[in-house]
Amino acid sequence: MRKSLILIVFLFGLLALAGCGRTASASEAAPVVETVGGFVDMSEVAASARPAAPIAAPIFHQPDAKPVVPNRLVIPAIKADMAVVELGWSTKKDASGAIFSEWDVADFAAGWHKNSSLPGEQGNIVLSGHNNIKGAVFRQLDQLKRGDDIQLISGKREYAYVVDEVLIVPEKFASDQQRRENVAYIQETSDDRLTLVSCWPRNDNTHRIIVVARPATLVSSK
Repeated sequence: MRKSLILIVFLFGLLALAGCGRTASASEAAPVVETVGGFVDMSEVAASARPAAPIAAPIFHQPDAKPVVPNRLVIPAIKADMAVVELGWSTKKDASGAIFSEWDVADFAAGWHKNSSLPGEQGNIVLSGHNNIKGAVFRQLDQLKRGDDIQLISGKREYAYVVDEVLIVPEKFASDQQRRENVAYIQETSDDRLTLVSCWPRNDNTHRIIVVARPATLVSSK
């Protein structure tokens, strides 16, 4: 029982900061960098602040699928095209000294949660990103609708997905039950899916926006 409670608290901490920075100040609520046709203009971002997009994704030496870490995400409906970098989590202490874990968040890129599935593997592929600071790559997730296409590139292979659900759930004032339900979206699943996570609304972090996409091949076969 104690282990189960620890796991739930740990997962709450991971979701709490998945895709979120601090609440945006007045200066941060505006776009951080200029955009061209909806795309982040990386020429306006200092070289030291840009994520290191993999030149060649590392190969996981599995004799069958040989999945690789995703390195690019394209969402045509919102004109988003961004690098994907690998993310882990950090252990921190709160004001009372209690230890908790929270996801790191990529700057100017989407972050692949390294305990989630890889493209080509069965399960849940989880990506998070900022909504109002440091590139705000997931700022327009709330504009997506069911049926929109998403492409996830891993190495030289492209995986096609179709948006199935766009959900906005409470976080800051959520009940324990709601938080448990929220956490389920970033956990492993028995089906194949791509999950995008960020904060919402665009000038605050009180809620989470969750986009669930299914493999295009499965959608077309229904």
